[in-house]
Amino acid sequence: MPPTRRRLIIDTDPGVDDAYAIALCAQTMREEVDIVGYTTVFGNCRRDDASRNAKLLVTVCARDGDARTPVVDGAKVPLRALDASDRSGKEASTADDSNVFIADFVHGVDGLGGARETYERAVRERWGDAVPPYAYDASVDAADFIAETCARYPGEVTVLALASLTNVALAFRRRPECLRDMDELVVLGGAIEVNGNVNPAAEANILCDPEAADEVFSSFERTYVVGLDVTTRVRLTAADISRLARPIVEDERTCTNDVRRLLHDCAQFYKDYHTDIAKVGFDGVYVHDPTALFLAVPSIRDAIGFRFATGAVRVATDGIARGHTILDRRRAWHHPNDWSSAPAVSVAVDVDVDAALRQLRARLGIADERHTDTAP
Repeated sequence: MPPTRRRLIIDTDPGVDDAYAIALCAQTMREEVDIVGYTTVFGNCRRDDASRNAKLLVTVCARDGDARTPVVDGAKVPLRALDASDRSGKEASTADDSNVFIADFVHGVDGLGGARETYERAVRERWGDAVPPYAYDASVDAADFIAETCARYPGEVTVLALASLTNVALAFRRRPECLRDMDELVVLGGAIEVNGNVNPAAEANILCDPEAADEVFSSFERTYVVGLDVTTRVRLTAADISRLARPIVEDERTCTNDVRRLLHDCAQFYKDYHTDIAKVGFDGVYVHDPTALFLAVPSIRDAIGFRFATGAVRVATDGIARGHTILDRRRAWHHPNDWSSAPAVSVAVDVDVDAALRQLRARLGIADERHTDTAP
C-alpha cells in the first residue's frame, strides 16, 4: 500500500450528509484513502437503520473489482443508558433503543430522506436476494472492531467519527492500548464560539452522548475536531443539488451518475428541513460530514487551509448546557481545573471555504464545466 494512502474507519449514522461523505470517500479518494471498515451508531437514525443505510451506500458506491468491506454494528444507546455495571458496554449493541432520540425530522424516517427503498429495490433487481456483495457483517461489535483494527495496523488507522463518540469511547474503555495504536481521530461535532444546532448550547453529535465525548476528549491527544464554527460555512446551494441529477462524463475522481442521483434524491428532504424548519437563511444545505472527511485526509486538509486552535476540550454532561463543548485556549491557570489534566487537541476554527467548495463540487461532478446534456 502506498505510504500516503491512509487507512480509514468511518464511524457513522447515515444520515444524508453522511451519505455524501461516504460517497466522496469511496468513489473519489482511492488514491488517498483505504477504507478498512464502517462502524455504525445511533444518531441521525436508529442504529439498525444506520447499518442498513451503510450497507446500501457501500454497495451503490462500489466500482467493479472492489473488495468487500465490513459494516459493523455499534452502539444503539448512549453510555448513560447502560447499566452502571456494564462499563465495557457489552450490551450497547443489543440494548433497547426505543427511547433514543433520533434526528428523523432532519434526515427522514429512513435516514436517507425517504430515498432508501427506491435504491434498495435497484440493488435487489441487480443482485437478487443475495447479500449485497460489497458489504458484509463482522463477527464483533464496533468498539472491538475499532480496537482490533488499530492493533492490526498500529499507528496507521484514522477513525473518522461522524456521529456520537459512543463506539470510540467503548473501544478506549475495553482496550486501553487503542489509545496508543490509533493514529488519529477526526471528530465531527461541537460548537465552540457559535450556538449549537439542537439548542443554544449543544451540537447534535455531542449531545447524543456527552459522556462519551467528554471521555474521548479527555483521553486522546491525536484528535482533530471540526464543529459548527466551520461546517456551517461550507454549503451546497439548491442549484448545486439540482446539478447532481444531470449526467456527466464519469471518471475516477468524480462520483458516478448513479451515486450522484442517489445524493440528489436523498437531499430533497434534508434541503426542505434547512429552508422550512431550521430557516437557515439560504436556499441550500450545510455539508457537515464532507467537511470532516476533508479534515481526515492530510493532503486535502492542507490544500483547503484548515486553521486550528489547540487546547483541552471538555463537555458539559449535566444541566442546561449538557452537550456544550468548551475549549481551553489559555492552558495556563493559577489553580488546576477540570481542563488541566486533559490533552490538548486540535479544533478547527477556520477553513478556506472557496477551496473546500472547489474540492466538493469537483468530486461531486457539479462544477460548471462538468455539465453536459450529451453524457451517457
